[in-house]
Amino acid sequence: MNNVPFPLIVPVDEERRIYKGFIAIKNLEYQIQLQLGPQGYLHGQENLSKLFQDYPQAKDLVEKKLHQATDVMSFLNEFKEIIETTAIAENNRFNYSHDRYSLIYNEVKKIGFENVQEISNDMLQITLKTVDEQGRKHLVKVDLPSNYPFASLKVEWDLPVAISNHTTLAHILAQHRAFVIKFQLFFNCMDDLDKHMRIIEPDKPKRSDTWRRIALGHHCSLEIQVNAESPLDMKPKIRFFGSANRVRDLQSKWKESTWNKDLPIHQNLLDSFQLVSNSTDAYEDYTTTGDIECGICYSYKLNNTDTPDIICGNMSCSRGFHYQCLYEVSYSK
Repeated sequence: MNNVPFPLIVPVDEERRIYKGFIAIKNLEYQIQLQLGPQGYLHGQENLSKLFQDYPQAKDLVEKKLHQATDVMSFLNEFKEIIETTAIAENNRFNYSHDRYSLIYNEVKKIGFENVQEISNDMLQITLKTVDEQGRKHLVKVDLPSNYPFASLKVEWDLPVAISNHTTLAHILAQHRAFVIKFQLFFNCMDDLDKHMRIIEPDKPKRSDTWRRIALGHHCSLEIQVNAESPLDMKPKIRFFGSANRVRDLQSKWKESTWNKDLPIHQNLLDSFQLVSNSTDAYEDYTTTGDIECGICYSYKLNNTDTPDIICGNMSCSRGFHYQCLYEVSYSK
């Protein structure tokens, strides 16, 4: 049966060469009934008949082939080729909802319903999902235009790389899954930072975010930029925020530190900044100093837009806040 090109076409009257069944064209199935020979005919469902009405040249060619045909499989091959190359390839108005839904349904069925997070009632948006080896769920939203597949899909996903090929749902999911696998180490590193460090920004990190703003203590902070392609192989770019004296200490310590690619990122940061020399040759812990409780100094964002209009009463604290707003050091390696 698998070697038969049109297995859903069956004879109704072999002596009169009458056949009936379904034929698949461009991933859509059409119900047809036909008779071969000089007195032959071809009847199809409404959407197939409409193609012939819009393209009379295709209709004339199909009738000519039908009246000359002696073998049903040969004729159906020619019929399918005529429809695909003459009518469907040129017909941008091929936009009836039933066949659009059938096409989308068949695509979803092909990729597997277990890989679908959500489908809108009008089938204008489908959310696909990929679950990685750590059990993290990654979503990709696909907007399907009303005239799909004759218009491009709009794709949105939360990964540190843009999509390049989005012709079908299967292509989108395959590309999404490949990138999720590729960036496993990057996701692990960013989760490590979020778990072990005091993150100031972003407020709600996304999987596509390759940076973090981290509180170090003494009203200092750093912004770290992680290479998504190779997050542990080399020293990341760092930008420091805080008072001039403390930032100089941090910058000096960072330049002197050695990056160990076998350690997690947070451990490299702890090893670099936990003990920093000050002017009195004492040691200050930049990672555990308890200055996070100062509401004024750490509420530099109120309602996402405003900054505090009150200076903290603690002199060292307020100086720290003042410099944190005005002083920053460019990226250090």
